[in-house]
Amino acid sequence: MTSVSTLKFPEEISIANVIEWKHKLVDFLNAPSPLILDGENLLRVDTSAIQLMAAFVLKAVAQDKTVQWQNPSPALLQTVQQLGLKETLLITD
Repeated sequence: MTSVSTLKFPEEISIANVIEWKHKLVDFLNAPSPLILDGENLLRVDTSAIQLMAAFVLKAVAQDKTVQWQNPSPALLQTVQQLGLKETLLITD
């Protein structure tokens, strides 16, 4: 049986808490693949958070990990679309 690892994001990731989430994402890289990112609760996400998420996805892919999004919120989808980073973050809708 394959183990699934899920990280649930809060309502907001911004410059105010991006360091906290950097540590959580670094730890999450050690979890078994696939790595599921649950973005359902994200109401506010700024560019520092998107940069962090992009770095996480790129690092995970470099380590041959599978990254999947579960329930990306409208706020997350809008921000990554505006920044042109939907493919980089591996977000499909």
